[in-house]
Amino acid sequence: MLYFVSAELSLCYLLFAFLAALGALQVVAARYRMEGLAFLNYLEHPWRGYVLGAALALVGSLVFFVSQWSMIFAPGPAGAELAVLFAVAALLALLVTLVLTSILQPRRAKQDTRLKDGIGTKPAQAVGPARGRLYVPENLTTPLPAVCLLPGFPPLGLGALAQHLLEQDWVVLLIEPESQSYSYPAVLAVLPAAVALLSKLPYVDPQRLGVLGYDIGADLAIRAASVDRLVKAVVAIAPVLAQAPRDLSLLREMPYPPALCWARDQRRETLRAELTALEYGAKMVPPDGTRTVPRPFLLVYGAEDSLVNLAPVDQWGAEQIVIQGAGHLHLPDQPLAVRAVVRWLKEHL
Repeated sequence: MLYFVSAELSLCYLLFAFLAALGALQVVAARYRMEGLAFLNYLEHPWRGYVLGAALALVGSLVFFVSQWSMIFAPGPAGAELAVLFAVAALLALLVTLVLTSILQPRRAKQDTRLKDGIGTKPAQAVGPARGRLYVPENLTTPLPAVCLLPGFPPLGLGALAQHLLEQDWVVLLIEPESQSYSYPAVLAVLPAAVALLSKLPYVDPQRLGVLGYDIGADLAIRAASVDRLVKAVVAIAPVLAQAPRDLSLLREMPYPPALCWARDQRRETLRAELTALEYGAKMVPPDGTRTVPRPFLLVYGAEDSLVNLAPVDQWGAEQIVIQGAGHLHLPDQPLAVRAVVRWLKEHL
């Protein structure tokens, strides 16, 4: 039978173990870059997790020793009782961590799924089964290059890239994904409609059309652009070419509740399987219809991506860029990724 001696002493042990476990989880989050356990942003500043973890453990120790100084050398809970207290404290720390990260992370996440309306923005218009928003630089003098951006679904933003391209005098068509438009086979009509729209605009150079996709949108870009000769260059950012992992590694990218939804989302896996981008990437048809001049094709991945399994694509002949320290969800926001993609597009269009 368990005997905890006194309620006050047991609660102090519980609080001490709880804070120590809470701190240990922050150290783990910083060490292994686990967004799903992080109270703060540890991706760029992992030292924050170490400092916060040490501070929590120190506070727990101080509270325990100061409040129970007179009882430290008196008989207290034995091994079985301490094991129960520490197990309960560890479980509470994990639950509190999962709840707090679910509350804190969305508040600190950058919201840039769409550029703000303003000068140079055209009204939303139909692009096949989807809708797109057209952004045009000011002070047009000559026809400009244009790129169609295909976000992921559920909506994963390409706002940072769109903004940077617009600042570099590119015409940008940003597709706004919806469940109806991102369903097979209707989704196959999105890119041809987008390219047809861009090629007919008087301020767009039809010989300088590119497509950029992210996540499942990258799969669509590979599938559709592989047979569209109007597309002169293709960029695929973290395409979902193989089945995504469904384990605790998802916590490296997001809190537990969205990770659970992500793992159970059959729509993404079904759409990935139907698009079969892994097969079409090897069939990329050059713009001139021959095999003598390869079409410019770029693959971009994050070195810390936990949501996409790398597929064997070396035989594609595509250029590959790996962004160190970047995961999946924040990859298009990474300044290194943005600069690399824009520089590549400027060189190949």
